[in-house]
Amino acid sequence: MRLIRKSAVLAATAAAALTLGAAAPASAATASADSVHRGSVGCFNYSWGDGTVTWTVYHHNTCGSTHQFWVKTGIGSAGETCITVGGNKSGSEYFYNKPLSFGSKKGSC
Repeated sequence: MRLIRKSAVLAATAAAALTLGAAAPASAATASADSVHRGSVGCFNYSWGDGTVTWTVYHHNTCGSTHQFWVKTGIGSAGETCITVGGNKSGSEYFYNKPLSFGSKKGSC
């Protein structure tokens, strides 16, 4: 009789542990949801999300002609990336540093 009760208690404890273990990752994922940042500059609309290793910047040239979109991820010109985008075109770029500012130019960067 005692063996049956112990088995039932162990089974209930194991089931509770599995339930708690399954709920923990879901709540952790919800708590660390990425924030999306949106903006526009010149002919471009852009967005990017908070990343941990890389940051992806999505861009869309709303003008009918080719323009340059730049993303600054560091200090000085070494931290600037210039992207040439055709009229009414969109794309994305990956960065290993967090985007700090954005700009648009008709000519070259």
